[in-house]
Amino acid sequence: MRIRAESLVPIILVFFVGAAVPAQTITEFSLPPGSHPINIAPGPGGMWFTEQANRIGRITLDGHVSEFPVNRPARAIVAGLDGNLWFTSAGFLSRMTPAGVVTDSPTVGDGLGITVGPDGNIWFTELGHFPPDASGHLGRATAAGEITERRVGAWAVSITAGPDGNFWLPDWTEICGDAIVRVTPSGNETRFLLPGGLNCDGDVGPAAVAVGSDGNTWFTEVRTAQIGRITPSGGITIFDAPGWFGIAAGPDGNLWFTQQEARIGRITTSGVVTEIPISSPAFGITAGPDGNVWFTEPTGKIGRVTVGRAPALETRILPVVGSTPGAGGTFFKTSVQLNNAGGTPIAGRITFHASGTPGSESDPALFYFLAPGQTQSFADLLPAMGRSGVGSADIEVTSGSAPVATVRVFNDAGPAGTTGFTEEMMREEEALAAGQNAVLLIPSDLAAFRFNIGVRTLDAGASMTLTVRDASGAIVATVPRSFPGTDHLQQAASEFLEGVTLPAGGSVTAAVESGGAIVYGATVDNRTGDPSLQLARPAP
Repeated sequence: MRIRAESLVPIILVFFVGAAVPAQTITEFSLPPGSHPINIAPGPGGMWFTEQANRIGRITLDGHVSEFPVNRPARAIVAGLDGNLWFTSAGFLSRMTPAGVVTDSPTVGDGLGITVGPDGNIWFTELGHFPPDASGHLGRATAAGEITERRVGAWAVSITAGPDGNFWLPDWTEICGDAIVRVTPSGNETRFLLPGGLNCDGDVGPAAVAVGSDGNTWFTEVRTAQIGRITPSGGITIFDAPGWFGIAAGPDGNLWFTQQEARIGRITTSGVVTEIPISSPAFGITAGPDGNVWFTEPTGKIGRVTVGRAPALETRILPVVGSTPGAGGTFFKTSVQLNNAGGTPIAGRITFHASGTPGSESDPALFYFLAPGQTQSFADLLPAMGRSGVGSADIEVTSGSAPVATVRVFNDAGPAGTTGFTEEMMREEEALAAGQNAVLLIPSDLAAFRFNIGVRTLDAGASMTLTVRDASGAIVATVPRSFPGTDHLQQAASEFLEGVTLPAGGSVTAAVESGGAIVYGATVDNRTGDPSLQLARPAP
């Protein structure tokens, strides 16, 4: 049950942080009285955060806040592939639906960090209850709620899944030998001692971990106020950066971190540090689906900093993606798998352009990093980005080469299975250009099949003439249409053609006069809900 929802007035600050760095806009949203946010993560409908009180909060990307009661103070939170939120607390792992329905499962220890593993399950760290068990534990929970736990040699307050398929844990023992511990999914551990924690003379206090765009794991050191980097093989570099607790990879390819003072920081993968003032000390930090960085201020604020995105080196277009109900009880989803078939790491983002709204730099994005041979899967793309509806998507490469991708649009019939099709990625040069035309075929049985027409334009937009012909080739109507840049529109064919009655078994010719566009037809079987897609290819 949601206990309150408020739209709060933000505080907006603009800081210029040096000639080589663009201005950063900090927006701080004040929360309702008594709200003290700790950790934060993207999820359905926006950003979700834990609180010191018995509440979980959600803030939409435009600043609308809702809070949901839970049974005890939560610590870390993550969105699972099942569309729910998962969070840790003292003695429990909990799952909460976006509507606020909570299921608690007891654990052998007190839950701390949490992440989604490469197997799609929830993995979390915990400490044994005191007394008698003061050891660290690593737990795994399936979407069905089945929990398995085992001891590990780390007191880890956070956890991240590395591109090497392993988990990386900071071990803050508060005795001799602070370290970063690598744990394979099968339980094999490798311990990498940190400088300053090699003997009893030092206490480093590694706290938060995150995978950077360089494929390495980065971590904060609370006691030394430094930031470290560890390669998959264990090579460690320490940077003189005033890190505190939170650290996260940003959409600009840099690492962003919180500080004990009223500042947040950014460190490039080569170690260059920039500090930005805020109104009070921050704690948790993460990248949001809007391409910005979000952070918590335990004094009662959620902060957002605008971040420039790394330029795309290559782009592949998915003409249509969706997660939306359809006619006749259908529900259409889009699954995506990305694979790095090369020998060097690759990184990039999937950017979603909602239907009916021209694309912009603020469009939501899902960021990916793939080690050689690695595959990353998204069971339903838009919910993974905190979105729903219909639109198009760009698979962009910011480092390395383009991934191998399998994209499937399908009707999810639950226990009855799925029906759908595999969608091709398209390069911009494969779109229809000025002077080219292409044909879409209309189903011959319009009672059994419904027919939609969609368009996705390139940056310059497009103007075209659509010519409707019946099965004999006779012209039924001509319809001029113009669309803005980076625009997606899908409508029932008669609506797209501005009221023209479709001739069964006929055709629609799209002749582009200016700009460039991908034009497609989407057909759905009214009896089975089975969808199919035809791309309008340039006529010879």
